[in-house]
Amino acid sequence: MNLLAPRLLGGALLLLLPELAAAQSSFNLSRSNYSGLGGAAWNPATLADNRYKFQLKLIGVDVHATNTAYRYSGDWHLLSRDVPMEFNNNTLEPRPTDKPKLFSVGMNLRGPGLMVRLNERNSVAISSRVRVAFQGNRVSPVLLQNAVDEFKTKARFDNNTFNLNLNAFAEWNASYARVVFDEGPHFLKAGLTAKRLLGVASAYLQSRDLDYEVVTRTAATGDSTLRVHNLDGAFGYSNADAFEDFEAGDAQRWLAPSNAPGSGWGADLGVVYEYRPDDPAQYRYVDKKGVTRTDHSRSKYLYRVSVAITDLGSINYKDAVAYNNIKAKNLGVSESDIEGIDADNFDQRFERVLQTGRYQKETRFGAALPTALNIDVDYRLVPRVYLNAAISQGLRSTYAAGMRHFSFASVAPRLEMKWLEVSTPVSLINNYQTLTYGLNLRLGPLSVGSNDLAGLLSAKPYGTNAYVELSLLSLTNKRPKNKKPKAGKPVPSAAPAQI
Repeated sequence: MNLLAPRLLGGALLLLLPELAAAQSSFNLSRSNYSGLGGAAWNPATLADNRYKFQLKLIGVDVHATNTAYRYSGDWHLLSRDVPMEFNNNTLEPRPTDKPKLFSVGMNLRGPGLMVRLNERNSVAISSRVRVAFQGNRVSPVLLQNAVDEFKTKARFDNNTFNLNLNAFAEWNASYARVVFDEGPHFLKAGLTAKRLLGVASAYLQSRDLDYEVVTRTAATGDSTLRVHNLDGAFGYSNADAFEDFEAGDAQRWLAPSNAPGSGWGADLGVVYEYRPDDPAQYRYVDKKGVTRTDHSRSKYLYRVSVAITDLGSINYKDAVAYNNIKAKNLGVSESDIEGIDADNFDQRFERVLQTGRYQKETRFGAALPTALNIDVDYRLVPRVYLNAAISQGLRSTYAAGMRHFSFASVAPRLEMKWLEVSTPVSLINNYQTLTYGLNLRLGPLSVGSNDLAGLLSAKPYGTNAYVELSLLSLTNKRPKNKKPKAGKPVPSAAPAQI
């Protein structure tokens, strides 16, 4: 992932623009019955009664960039990649609304990971993941527009807010899922994922109230560009050098605990209910030992309801610098202050501009995980064809420090077979503000797609995303050939699974 230099906007606003406009973290096929390890990120309970009895995932990567402030109207798109992608007043078309803006640029790297079905009721999994994102929420549209216009409008602007967060962390995950009820048409399973979090880097810059003025250069003001009359905010960082010459391939080394300046614990919790009105006997068979077992090769529900809370927890950075009660007045921000700020020096430059020496310095802070509530309903229209409706609501407060989850809702029809799957999601992303359409494709162990094709095919997008996932080995459950139990004739059943 290639990131441009962060910019100082209005003496207080950090923006990170991508060279590759790549919507929010992709939700690909995670609600498919063949999602395997990928489904655990949406709801860990999906691991139980899975269509795979064994899956070894090699890697999964998705990249994204999105915002609610500007559409890209330039000539670059997937079929015209030789045209340079430029971001300026000619290619950025403002969105006509006074709502606060948000943006997110990031990468999600998953793998390796292993999932195993232990027996009829229990499944376990271990996996790794690395996440990187630069995000802004509650960004005042006037401040953002002034920054794009290079502060040419000479006037005073008050009541400006923003919360900017830059985060990178790795995690090792252990998941357990179990069938807890299977009686008649009612089926219930639950799951838990415990996460060991390794914080790589974190930085935040916040304004609950910013009153600034764009001033004309005079002998009295020198080269001053902005006059900050009042700032009520916060600023903190840890391991600011982590992004120096960063490349996506470097993320794997962050999984080593010895390299982590921050640490913490996290968790995902979920349950899945399935309504199965068909005769249960057609989904059972008698094995060679005469024991009745469940046929795990087929999905059995008419509809399925899934509820989960994901990314509970936070990362504690001990070797850090934080100023959480900045009350600045009458600060001058000059052109020399703005020029040359990048990922290698933003910490020293911000401390100088904000004159942090006058405030209480803290040496640790917590970076929250992007906690979310995930709910979806999956309905079988006809055999192999499903309709999924989902909502994912971010639960973090407006000014929380740490990575954020921007809420979305989606509807996705899906053709689902053992070796082929196609879904076409239509979504409202970016806290339900941006309408997108996508295409997701699975061919055996390979999954590719995008939930926002407009950004790849040229349609004045607010962003786009793309992902690819590859499993090294996936063993699906074979359709049993042995006889089915006869109606009305009792047969021995498998012993209850013990934990």
